[in-house]
Amino acid sequence: MKRYSLIQLPEVEDFTQKEIVSMYSKYVNSGIATFLKILGFDKYKIVKAEGMYLYTECGKKILDFSGGMSVLNHGHNHPRIMEARKRFNDHKRLEICKAFIPQYQSVLANNLAEIFPGDLQYSFFCNSGAEANEGALKIALLFHRPKRDKIVYTDLGYHGKTFATMSVSGMVSRPYKELFKSLDGCLEVPYGNIGVLKELIRKRKESGRLDIACMILEPIKADLVLMPPHGYLRELEALCNEQDIILIADEIFTGFGRTGKMFGFEHEGIVPDIVTFSKSLGGGKASIAGYIVKSHIFKKTYGSLKGCTVHTTTFGGLGEECATAIEALNVINDEDLIGNARAQGEYLLARMKELKSKYPRFIKDVRGIGLLCIFELRSTSEVFGERLLKNIPHFNDLLLGLIPAAIVSELFKRHNILIYTGGREDNLFINPSLIITKEEIDMFIDSLDNVFGSNLLRLIMELGGNLIF
Repeated sequence: MKRYSLIQLPEVEDFTQKEIVSMYSKYVNSGIATFLKILGFDKYKIVKAEGMYLYTECGKKILDFSGGMSVLNHGHNHPRIMEARKRFNDHKRLEICKAFIPQYQSVLANNLAEIFPGDLQYSFFCNSGAEANEGALKIALLFHRPKRDKIVYTDLGYHGKTFATMSVSGMVSRPYKELFKSLDGCLEVPYGNIGVLKELIRKRKESGRLDIACMILEPIKADLVLMPPHGYLRELEALCNEQDIILIADEIFTGFGRTGKMFGFEHEGIVPDIVTFSKSLGGGKASIAGYIVKSHIFKKTYGSLKGCTVHTTTFGGLGEECATAIEALNVINDEDLIGNARAQGEYLLARMKELKSKYPRFIKDVRGIGLLCIFELRSTSEVFGERLLKNIPHFNDLLLGLIPAAIVSELFKRHNILIYTGGREDNLFINPSLIITKEEIDMFIDSLDNVFGSNLLRLIMELGGNLIF
């Protein structure tokens, strides 16, 4: 039998950062490695993560203001969540077996039914947000099969990069849609515009019959921190109920306290027919996602012996993942992370507005709800002029994002703070864990003030040097 030359687990920590970067570039993704090199992130090896902080091998303590793109609502390695996973393993609990009814999955579904409003009752568990949205679309189409087969989505929505979720995502997925064929029967409407949706429904009816099975949207547009017009969600819920269109709310980013309420749709008091979730449900330690659906929809689709296995997944709802999620929900409840998100979010937004007033040359707008906040920056060409930028090497692919990239890099290198630019080129996405304190917000804002007050053009030039040296 052939024996392979494999690296052993204890050896992993002995590799230098340079060796790790080389392996990642060669075997994982060279493009991402190059991008991180431009930002200067490739030079540091993270050896520990706890609460709001990351610790490097060379002794830097980094304030993580990124929140792991909403995965880390509880912060890094929350002690209660760590203990829950340890307890599960110490007792050698059953992880996976299809022959028995899983106790941890059953209790997690019970707890989700408790925190979701209305008659949202039945949960399905999987591994990622895209998979959760795929499942939600399938059950909605199955509910109306064969009479309705069209899906409505919004121009600003983002629901994943699988074929189906990419097909129902808006402008952010347009570059990918040019590479891959989208699903048929997906109809786009403007986010927040109920009139266009009403007109679409009217025209579909006039053509012979209403063939729209469902509509999927983000109740709050997460990566842009955009709220729809007041009353839009309530009017949308009423319209969908009237036309028997299943309303799917994507709460993958905004769910579990991020916006100062448990779920984003609760800001307008609606109850969607299906809600998808992921990210922080795993407490920063487990890869778990899913959807919850109203009882009458489940019973018509998967609620019989014949239909109960129409949609399944191998690793959905594993024991340790569900045990972790049970504790994650209890931590949110017991430690009032939602209340902290609301209070600290108000303070953070107020301080962000101070910077907007101080630096109007760079900052176009600030928006926030809870601890979901964003700086909308002016474009690099608007600030510095395109003629000047043409003399800067290496940046044809990053031209739109030079200012935020320079800010992110400078915050990390000289102020020991980590943030992300988010999904759009000229934004700074501010998305800290829900355990954040006022003092840490002040540390971030004061550091950002220092960066905005420095020579940003020099910082942009330094990014080019990162590719050379």
